Amino acid sequence: MKTNILDLVAYSGPYKKVPTELSVLPFVRFLEEKITDGSGVRVQQLRYILEQIKEFPGWDKEIPLDKIHEYRELFELIRVTLAAPLTDEHEDLWALSIPFTPRLFFGTEALYNFLQDRDGTVKRNIVEDTGIEHKEQTRLTFIYSMILSRFYGFNTNTPNGMIHHIRDEATGLNKYYQLSFDTRFMEVSFDGVLPEISFENIRLGEEGKQNALETLQQFLPLEKFRFSGFSIISIKDITTQHVIEHIKDIIVNLAPGQMVYDDITAALKEILGNDSLDVGLMPVIKVNGKLVMNYFEGVSAHMQSTCSRYNMPMQSYLDSIQRYSADPQVVLRKNVAEVIEGEEDIFPLLRQMGVQGLIVLPIFFQKQLVGILTIFSREKEALDERTLAALEPVIPLLEQLLQTTSDDFQIVLDNTVKDKFTSLQPSVEWRFNEVAFEYLQHRKHDPRAEIEQVYFQDVYPLYGAIDIRNSTLERSNALRMDMQSQLRFLTEVLDQLRHKRELGLTSELIYKSSKWLRQINEFISSDDEFQLNVFFEEEVTPFLLHFQQTYPETRDTISNYFLAIGPSGIAHANRRALETSLQMLNRTISNLLDQMNVEVQHTYPCYFEKFRSDGIEYDIYIGQSITPDKEFHPLYLKNLRLWQLNSMAIIAKLTKALQSELPRKLETTQLIFVHANTIDISFRSDEHRFDVEGSYNIRYEMIKKRIDKVLIKGTNERLTQPGKIALVYFQQKDVEEYLSHIHYLQDQQILAGEIEFLELEELQGVNGLKALRVSVLIDEESFIPEEEQEAGLATLPEKKQ
Repeated sequence: MKTNILDLVAYSGPYKKVPTELSVLPFVRFLEEKITDGSGVRVQQLRYILEQIKEFPGWDKEIPLDKIHEYRELFELIRVTLAAPLTDEHEDLWALSIPFTPRLFFGTEALYNFLQDRDGTVKRNIVEDTGIEHKEQTRLTFIYSMILSRFYGFNTNTPNGMIHHIRDEATGLNKYYQLSFDTRFMEVSFDGVLPEISFENIRLGEEGKQNALETLQQFLPLEKFRFSGFSIISIKDITTQHVIEHIKDIIVNLAPGQMVYDDITAALKEILGNDSLDVGLMPVIKVNGKLVMNYFEGVSAHMQSTCSRYNMPMQSYLDSIQRYSADPQVVLRKNVAEVIEGEEDIFPLLRQMGVQGLIVLPIFFQKQLVGILTIFSREKEALDERTLAALEPVIPLLEQLLQTTSDDFQIVLDNTVKDKFTSLQPSVEWRFNEVAFEYLQHRKHDPRAEIEQVYFQDVYPLYGAIDIRNSTLERSNALRMDMQSQLRFLTEVLDQLRHKRELGLTSELIYKSSKWLRQINEFISSDDEFQLNVFFEEEVTPFLLHFQQTYPETRDTISNYFLAIGPSGIAHANRRALETSLQMLNRTISNLLDQMNVEVQHTYPCYFEKFRSDGIEYDIYIGQSITPDKEFHPLYLKNLRLWQLNSMAIIAKLTKALQSELPRKLETTQLIFVHANTIDISFRSDEHRFDVEGSYNIRYEMIKKRIDKVLIKGTNERLTQPGKIALVYFQQKDVEEYLSHIHYLQDQQILAGEIEFLELEELQGVNGLKALRVSVLIDEESFIPEEEQEAGLATLPEKKQ
């Protein structure tokens, strides 16, 4: 330990003088309190130290700075009391200082070595000339935080330290240190009568700090205070933690397309503490499964710079990265000069370039390679296991950064494809490639050439719709019940407020709430919803907020109301339950149809597209023009129609089986539109989807959009009903094939035996529609096994023997 006055005043710039005296009296009083309130071995130790302190002559007086060496043993006792038993003073950065003054008088060897050169002067890189005003502002903040806490009981939540960065003269890199100040052993007195202060506008945070300090210095001038005792300063190297937080900030504020890899590699050098290392971070980006390394300019520039610095052929570097990405493993070569049997071809090249050490670290995200971290060193023994250990805390952040980069690239790529082409299914992608190639060929001769329209002739359409029964009514009922819950809870809250503080307006709001409850008892219209929201927002909320502010004792009661009407509160319970149920049903149906599409494509490629509303609709187009390389036969269409019927039955069973798991009971209806003739379809570039061609074909599209709520002729009964499959058609011959499939599925006990043949009401522009309807056998014996539910779609039933 050293007992030397280290005066930083000359290096810290102008600062406001604070009346201080060095004393151990506050420390003694602290020990006396601990001894009085405690017991055990620790108390005995403190009692002994206290006795030793009081044997020093003049221990209860101000300690003169010019006689500081005479009190060395006294300071040693303080150090023993405060430091952990096994603390090494050659490592611990710790010191005692004059209260709120940059003047140290006792500390560890490590701290004095940290601050001083060999000649005893303060190191030039420790105290910077810049930031003097900020340092003084921080110092005054600490002082006034203590004053306000001790005299006014006002807690400013000011941190008890600061972060200081120092440029390491050996490496040229920044190192970051946490300076902590312990003011427990300081007492403060005031000369005169303390003024009364309103703390409403006192903010010692970063915003408004300067104004607050100027106000405090006006009312509480420092020359009227006297600080007695000492403060404790401890310094801790937090370079790794600080750099990690810096990298976190970079990732959090990362904008799409922003290149931050130079900043990241610079930060990694600060963690490693070696500016001579070549640190490279490369995202693994693939197009069609092949690694590309020239997409990001910053990454490409670093590779070129590395190759240029080490005189390495660029292609050799690229080839080694390609090979490495195929079998990524951690590579640590402390001594590249040492030849290892079976090593990569690049190592002889590295030795020629003077590389002494090498680390290659694969970065994985969810077991997928997303990046490669490389470190080259020209110094011997500069890289070892400690290097890997130093990087370990930052690896999760690099994983996130690299995955974000990969995701951003994929989004840009997908958007480009969608902008210039479309999101294509494999079954039709070939045709777009042909048209695009022809367009490029024509542009060679005619720059004004236009791209040809993509169309398919004579394809068979299949349309199906799975609708959520009475979804509009369910939404209205859920809204009505939630509004009722909110009104009832509001009435309870207002009644509690009325008993605490009687206001006429409270009773009026209770009256209005009760009136609204009666009005929406059975039905809520869109106008009711609008007017009720106006009532809540313009009358109820302002009243409750004012009431809460005026009468603090009602705060909890009113806060409970605002929690209840929030998205997760009881006033949204029914709507949440409905949305959850809709999502569960749609997810089940969508997964099943996706699996169906996989099965269908294996049999004969076709175009399959589904749309989501409250339920799911889908279009399927199949024909020779879509798959010219494989001969089309009517049996593929027949098989597809059987699949369609079977899948509708499975959907009816699955959604019925799902009822017990739904927060709100919902049912589905199943509808098929039978169109026996072929149609032509073309791709609409403006909507990036296929549409029908020709007036006759447009009629098919028009019927699809109007039959979902069609009624049975002469009744008010909808065609579509839960637990049944409805097929709409024009001519009896159109459904003969479907009838054959129905009989087959009836024999397999998937469909019920009765078939209803129905005539439908006339729709606008459409008449003569017919329908048949068949029930799905929904009972325990016909439920689909759990493993088939998980697969998404059961296979076609085998013929019963």
